[in-house]
Amino acid sequence: MRWIFAVFLVVSLVGCFGRGPIHPNAVELNRTGAQALAHGDLEVAAARFSLALEYNPGFVEAWINLGLVELARGDLEGAERRFRRALSLDKDAAGAHVGLGAIAEKRGDPALAEKHYRAALAIDPGLAEPRANLGRLLAARGAYDEAREHFLRLVEVQAGDTAGWVGLVEVLLRMDRDAEAADVAERAYARFGPGVPEIELVVARVEMARGAWDAAIARLAPLAPAPTAVGRAAGGWLAFAYLMKGDREAAKKAAKAVLARDPDDTLAKHVLAKANEAPAQ
Repeated sequence: MRWIFAVFLVVSLVGCFGRGPIHPNAVELNRTGAQALAHGDLEVAAARFSLALEYNPGFVEAWINLGLVELARGDLEGAERRFRRALSLDKDAAGAHVGLGAIAEKRGDPALAEKHYRAALAIDPGLAEPRANLGRLLAARGAYDEAREHFLRLVEVQAGDTAGWVGLVEVLLRMDRDAEAADVAERAYARFGPGVPEIELVVARVEMARGAWDAAIARLAPLAPAPTAVGRAAGGWLAFAYLMKGDREAAKKAAKAVLARDPDDTLAKHVLAKANEAPAQ
């Protein structure tokens, strides 16, 4: 079944500053470049990071951030060069390992991605992004016990972020530990409150595990139209819930809506195939 996380490879804008003092202008350019990057203004971000590097070619954080720009542009080779340049300047540049892990995932090499995420965590165990990404990859290959441990740690490191809570619920459901998953989902809902899409989604997943199809449908239906990864995941589970309830037409409609956005969605394809099967006589 489709993993609920958006495979957004978000890397924190962190890194070491390299050896020697950093020119104040370079620091400010890097700061404002990070702001531009966060707002999706890649051209401005690249210009600012590049100028920061003119002031200080050894500015490790600027190299990492420039790599993030190239990653956002889809230039994997360019991004890799920037991240490796950062590591050549500082072998403990954890953010560069996170970026290289993201590149490995995009190239279809999850084993290498895991290696880089583990390297980042060995440098700084408090980083949330590589721990979330590592937990997701571990779960995807069935290493549920280790994935659970990473999501538990993520909740401790960054309890105010939904990623750890969501990952933990999903892993517990995969491990058939439904009661524990329900407890985590309840605590997450109490912390974040109603209306947070990813939390609403995992609460619906717990309801589905209980066979409460109507409750799950009522929770998923408002989420599914959103043009986001959570919306697509909600749409897939909505289709599944309709199918399990026996409403084939509604299941088909929901699955087709997901496939119109993502033709490769595994869950939606499975539901559509099952809904199109002739009913047993």
